[in-house]
Amino acid sequence: MATPPPTDPVTYEAHNFSAPIDHFHNDTRYEPHSNGSFNLRYWFDSTYYLPGGPVFVIAAGETDGEDRFPFLSQGIVTQLAKAYHGLGVILEHRYYGESYPFEELTLDNIRFLSTEQALADYAYFASNVVFPGLEDHDLTAPATPWIAYGGSYAGAMVAFLRKVYPKTFWGAVSSSGVTAAIIDYWEYFEPIRNFGPEQCIDAIQTQTDLVDRILIDHPDNATLHTQLQAVFGITQPINNTDFVQLLSNPLGSFQSRNWDPAVGSYEFRHYCDNITAPEPLYAPNNYTALLPGLIESAGYDKTNTTLLAQLRNEIGYLNLTVESYNATSGPPGSDLAHGTLPKDIGTSWGYQVCTEWGYFMPGSTVPDSIRPLLSRLITLEYTSAFCSETFNIETPPEVERINKHGGLDFSYPRVAIIGGAADPWRDATPHAEGLPGRESTASEPFILLDIPAEQVWDEIRGGVHHWDQNGLSAEEIAEGQEPPRAVVELQEEIVRFVGGWLGERAERPTARDL
Repeated sequence: MATPPPTDPVTYEAHNFSAPIDHFHNDTRYEPHSNGSFNLRYWFDSTYYLPGGPVFVIAAGETDGEDRFPFLSQGIVTQLAKAYHGLGVILEHRYYGESYPFEELTLDNIRFLSTEQALADYAYFASNVVFPGLEDHDLTAPATPWIAYGGSYAGAMVAFLRKVYPKTFWGAVSSSGVTAAIIDYWEYFEPIRNFGPEQCIDAIQTQTDLVDRILIDHPDNATLHTQLQAVFGITQPINNTDFVQLLSNPLGSFQSRNWDPAVGSYEFRHYCDNITAPEPLYAPNNYTALLPGLIESAGYDKTNTTLLAQLRNEIGYLNLTVESYNATSGPPGSDLAHGTLPKDIGTSWGYQVCTEWGYFMPGSTVPDSIRPLLSRLITLEYTSAFCSETFNIETPPEVERINKHGGLDFSYPRVAIIGGAADPWRDATPHAEGLPGRESTASEPFILLDIPAEQVWDEIRGGVHHWDQNGLSAEEIAEGQEPPRAVVELQEEIVRFVGGWLGERAERPTARDL
């Protein structure tokens, strides 16, 4: 879910904060309980801090906290810290980066990884931290107002922080916050279908349908299946579902678009430019001659030169760009016999997906009225199989642990809900398509960023994944770069309404209420 950071970001000194491993000794979910503690990493920037200023904490989310450095050195939190003389902070999430409670990660001790434990970490941190060099200032909550900011999973976290710990966190800005946990999240691909370049989306849909007609409509024709994989460069046949999953890999690059090329990726545009080119861009492989026959088997016109060129280019693109294309690269590995797990982002987020969040993305459940971008061979069972294989989890995620906070209807005073019209995660947020409109107020700003095509670098309209969070570096500004007007206006609005929240606090500085 996380957007890649810019290269060569500003760095900050890491600090450690001791937090309980287990905040919930009455919950059987965490038995046997632990009385131990572990170090959470954090970083802070006091450049703009003046005594009495607030704390703006960036929830690092499901990644190494160092990946969030650009959100501290530039972007909306930097603007907020500068405007209100605040302290900017990044706090790493438990079981990510170097904030692991245990030296060795096992199937047993990963049980302390949950959103509620992470929320409790943040509340405990805000209530107890003493920042090096600022020991003479009480920067703990609620003596000092804390405003939490996060995007994506971290966006949901900060919204929940404000609701679950209202006396600790004075406000929260939830950017692309996925406040609804959803097991079958086929809707991920809908913003891509609706906001991607029309010609490119049509090409993806046609190629997906063509492949499905061969694999699904001819289920017992092993020769046809082998020929199809060979044409696509898979000379040692693999499971058909693994094959179509590989074909879908480029779709993930849509989420990585950003108005700042240093943060985002041009890859989706590169992919579209390839598969919509009217002429073949790549040399034929040893099996290209089979293409007309395969096209005919799928019920398409084998003399369609445009379709032939698009397929040739899809094949060439995949073979050059998809990592491990000629071998399946499965889910996070584990040694179930010994109960050990690799300590990495894939393992930790995978566990959270399997236990609480879901977000499995099948093609089989896409409504029949929609031409899918993803093969219908990809089922819910297939996309969730790694839960059993990696974590020995056989039950569905307990999404009610998340959705009890409000889900798609999440609302709470001094929580801003900001989304992107073209964000693949939109339908897991209160901005989901089909929901009734909601009034944006000073207490509960509700803003959907929809950037016109002429304002974005890749000529695709919309706003994608927490586009309001990042900003330009001094070098980029010196080079004459500037954000789209819509982003500038949104960031100005965020600074304005957060100022209003802080103004409320200033009117009652000793308040301990909501």
